[in-house]
Amino acid sequence: MPENSQAAVVRLLADPDELGLTAPNAAGRQYRHGTLSGYSAGKCKCEHCRGAYARYRRQRRAGGQDQPRRPRTVSTDGHIPRWWFRRQVWLPAIEAAGLPAPATVHGLRHAHASWLLAGGADIQVVKERLGHSSIMTTQKYLGTLDETDETAIDALSRIRNRSPKSRISSPKKLA
Repeated sequence: MPENSQAAVVRLLADPDELGLTAPNAAGRQYRHGTLSGYSAGKCKCEHCRGAYARYRRQRRAGGQDQPRRPRTVSTDGHIPRWWFRRQVWLPAIEAAGLPAPATVHGLRHAHASWLLAGGADIQVVKERLGHSSIMTTQKYLGTLDETDETAIDALSRIRNRSPKSRISSPKKLA
């Protein structure tokens, strides 16, 4: 056959009467294979039932009765939609990095803060980096560190919980 010629594909349609019945659906009903009912009501996805449905749709489109759906467009206010980020960026990155499947952005954020604090970063810097409005929120990350010194947490709590009057520095007597 010449390279540029297109070969016509001839597909013989099977007789639905010879194909038999589909497996029972949820209601226990069975339908003939190779029919619209077999595909729709019988939930059969064999090549004969899918072919019957494809022929039906093709005939309707050719007759101008159905038009294919236009591709969906995403209209946003300039922000990236969460589902798009997850599907297009996050999941491919997780797969490429070989991380376990339940890895979440929140989990990585928590790990980042904990590592900063474990490495000796100032808690105020970590608070600002995470965008917390209260240092008490950031302080929760200190409790997740294995080697956290309780005295450091206690000292931080004492500083944060002292009364406003005691914050006014009184002159110290030098001995």
